[in-house]
Amino acid sequence: MSRFTGRFVVAACVMFCADLCSANETPISRFLNVYCIDCHHADDANGDRAFDAIDFASSDSDTLIVLQDVIDQLTLGDMPPEDAVQPSGAERKKAIKEITELVAGLRARSTSTGGQTVLRRLTRREYLATIGDLFDMDMQMFKPTERFPSEKTSEHLDNVGDALVTSGYLLDQYLDAADEIVEKALADLEPPKELSWNFSGDFDQQPELRIAHRKAFNFRYMCLYDSPLADKPEGAYGVLHGIEKGVPHDGLYEIRVRCQALHRNTVYPAEELRIDLEQPFRLGIRPGRHTVGSLHNLQPTQPLLAQETIKDDELHWYTFRVHLDRGSTPRLTFENGMEGIRPLYGKLVRKYRDTLPEPNKNLSGIVDRRNALLKHGPIPQIRVHEIKVRGPLFDEWPSKTVASVLPNGTFDSNQTNSLVRRFADRAYRRPVTETEIDRLMTVYETRIAHGRSPLGAYKDTLKTILCSPSFLYLQPDCRPKSDQISQHALASRLAYFLTGSMPDKELRRLADAGQLDQEGLLDQTRRLLREPGSDAMVAGLTDAWLNLRSLGEMPPDRGEFWPYYAWNLRDDMRRETRAFFRHLIDENLPATRWLSADYSFINRDLANLYGVADQVSPENADTMRQVSFRDGRRGGLLGQASVLTVSANGIETSPVVRGVWMLENVLGTPPPPPPDDVPAIDPDVRGAKSIRDLLQKHRNVDACNECHRKIDPLGFALESFDPIGRSRSRYRNRVPIDTAGKLPSGQRFEDVEGLKALLLERKRFFVKSFVEKTLAYALGRRIEASDRGTIEAILDKTVGEDFPTRILIEAIVVSDLFRRR
Repeated sequence: MSRFTGRFVVAACVMFCADLCSANETPISRFLNVYCIDCHHADDANGDRAFDAIDFASSDSDTLIVLQDVIDQLTLGDMPPEDAVQPSGAERKKAIKEITELVAGLRARSTSTGGQTVLRRLTRREYLATIGDLFDMDMQMFKPTERFPSEKTSEHLDNVGDALVTSGYLLDQYLDAADEIVEKALADLEPPKELSWNFSGDFDQQPELRIAHRKAFNFRYMCLYDSPLADKPEGAYGVLHGIEKGVPHDGLYEIRVRCQALHRNTVYPAEELRIDLEQPFRLGIRPGRHTVGSLHNLQPTQPLLAQETIKDDELHWYTFRVHLDRGSTPRLTFENGMEGIRPLYGKLVRKYRDTLPEPNKNLSGIVDRRNALLKHGPIPQIRVHEIKVRGPLFDEWPSKTVASVLPNGTFDSNQTNSLVRRFADRAYRRPVTETEIDRLMTVYETRIAHGRSPLGAYKDTLKTILCSPSFLYLQPDCRPKSDQISQHALASRLAYFLTGSMPDKELRRLADAGQLDQEGLLDQTRRLLREPGSDAMVAGLTDAWLNLRSLGEMPPDRGEFWPYYAWNLRDDMRRETRAFFRHLIDENLPATRWLSADYSFINRDLANLYGVADQVSPENADTMRQVSFRDGRRGGLLGQASVLTVSANGIETSPVVRGVWMLENVLGTPPPPPPDDVPAIDPDVRGAKSIRDLLQKHRNVDACNECHRKIDPLGFALESFDPIGRSRSRYRNRVPIDTAGKLPSGQRFEDVEGLKALLLERKRFFVKSFVEKTLAYALGRRIEASDRGTIEAILDKTVGEDFPTRILIEAIVVSDLFRRR
């Protein structure tokens, strides 16, 4: 039998069977029967693909792989083969659309939790916050989660229960973390002796500066030149030799610094120094650990503990009071210093010879130029003359951390049962049962029997509590014969939603009394939203909804985008978006302000980035303040550098990436994943071509055009911003940027300002996306089809007031979904 005849027979048999079973046939199976089954049937499964055996109701991985392969091959145009009967363009597009929708539905079903929140563990951030509150412990430098594996996110959410896998490795890390935490908490059972250190006249900083500083002033001063994020810093971190191995005890330390700001009026241009000379200089304190690496360089954990503005020229004392962990040392920093002094030695000596004495004007070699410039040149710097440190300082004893596990500051073995009960009751976020107490006391007694001291056995019992599922997991336990979660589970859900940590005393008291009814929940929501702890929700939700967690994962090029590093813009970008969200909550403003606002909250560095430095005073330069923009492209979400940077790749922008970001986060209508075999689009704009030209080849393919006509216009509107959010009108090759576009509806716009106006006409889609993400974040699970009714009810209830932000959050908390398992 010839291949043609064989195909004819198979096709005839398939059509005959299809006639008999037409009542059960779907458009997808009909398409496959006509165009694909000839080769891909059980008797001749080319490529191991037997389409007559597909179970379209199954969501198993094999079915999803086969169907995705069909989508890819149809999109590429590789199938059916050229010698086979071909579908029309319209048939191909329709099949791709229907199979894509089927796959999306099957994937949703495969990840469905039946509209219920499954038992889930604490995330890394929640674990840290809970430890901090449970032990009343400063967590700025202490990171017992450092070796925990990264969370697996789902739709950018890090707290989706079924995605939070608990591995054997993680269990080992929980054991290590518990040991580290308890030993730290109980390291000092007696008030540590206050110590003091004095530093003056012997400031040998780092090897690169040793010769120059000896020749310039024989180490009489500590000089800070670079910002903390300089690539190859020289004078970015002032190390205190004598306590470089760290302070001996956790506690509060007073650091007094006698210093001055010099050469803010330097003759060297600010653009060459890469510093904003209009800002007063700021001295900061950042911790370091010699065990991590060089104290003169950037370290993984170095939060800004405090900072002060330094007066020009005049010598003054400045006092800082900061918490330091045992083993950490304070390092002085020039927070708004130069991007990096090292590349400047040769340039400044060559271009500004007149600033140096005659013998130093024709020097060559980095060492000689460094020596001359630091001795004679007007280099902007903070010059430190003397430093005094004393501590640890305690206003009361026992410390709050010790009192969290030993209320009287001492351990009495006769009180072990009550101490264990008290701690477990708080750690489990609910009343501890007698059975649990018996088990914990068995641990204590067993450790005693194995030779541990009573205090050591008590420590081991605390560590056991920290490794218990009752501590590590949020358990949505329900009331008897009900899907309504218990009062304590409800208190935990509310607390972790709004504060990212365990319930506070007031919330726990209400749960114990059974008073978290709808009115009680509403009152507690309003209370918690007024308190600083809710900043954790602001940070966590913007990280998830807008994917700001990924900000910095593709760092911008240091040469072209130096302000990102010199001005520490990554942190400022997050601060802007969080400040804007905080403002919407505090003022209960419409959620649509994300799209319509002509203002934002920025500091001096972001004002420089946005070209509005004239609107932000150099005084208190680091303070975030409300600024209105004359440029209609700025203001609100789409003009913020955080989203413009997280949707770029650090080198150039991609309208596709930014367009997909817009569909996912602004409209809540993410496109299907691209076919596996379609090559990526190079975002680099070379020669005479623009990115618009490069994308045209995708839009010319019918199957690609279906998605790209939705994606590309949104992305093109944002092309007027570079990879760190600066305004631009041309690409690097001088090709003009065209930001105009047309939505699939036919509506046209000229730029992002026009696009925002069109998006406001669809504001319900935007608010729906915001509510869905907020609800998913609150529940710790994905939003499912069964949840749509509740979401629409929230929107209907608030549409008349234009969707007030705080009321939207309140509506989520009092919804039926929030109180159900």
